[in-house]
Amino acid sequence: MKILGEKSLSSKVIAGLNILFILISIIDLFVLTLIAKSAKNIITNINIQNSIFDLLLFVMIIITGLIALFIIYQFIKIFKNLKNNILFSINNSKSLNIISNSCFIISVIYLIISILIIAIAKNLIDEFIYYILAFSIMLMIIFVVSGIGIKILNEIYKKAIEYKEENELTI
Repeated sequence: MKILGEKSLSSKVIAGLNILFILISIIDLFVLTLIAKSAKNIITNINIQNSIFDLLLFVMIIITGLIALFIIYQFIKIFKNLKNNILFSINNSKSLNIISNSCFIISVIYLIISILIIAIAKNLIDEFIYYILAFSIMLMIIFVVSGIGIKILNEIYKKAIEYKEENELTI
C-alpha cells in the first residue's frame, strides 16, 4: 500500500481523522449541555457541592476536548502534506511542535482534575471517585509521554529538514 499521494494510507488517515473530529465535536456539544445544566443547578441552589464539582469537571473536559480538536486539525494538516508528497516542510515541524505543546497542556489539565478529585474526595468514600482519580492520573502520564515523544520526533524532523536544505544548496 502506498503511504504518500492520492489513494494512499495518508488519504485514509485523513478521512479517519475527519470522522474523529466530527465525533469529538458532537461530544463537546453534549458536554456543553451538561455544563449548562450544572450552572443552572448552582444558580437555583440545587445540590450545590455536587453541581460545582460537576461544573469544574465538565469545564476541564470541554477544554481538553477543544484542545483535542486542535491536535486532530494539526494532524490533518500533516497528513494532507504527506498526501501531496510534501514530506520535509517547516509547516509539518510547526504542527508537530503545536501538537507536543497541546499534549503538555492536556496533561496539566488532568493534573488539576486529579488534585480537585483528591481535595473533594476526602469526604467521600465512594470507590468510583478513586477510579476517576486513577484514570485522570493515567491520562496525565499518557499525555506527558506523548508530548515528550512528539517533541523528540519534531527535533529529528527539524534536523532532516536542515539536511535536505543543505543537500539542495550543494546541488
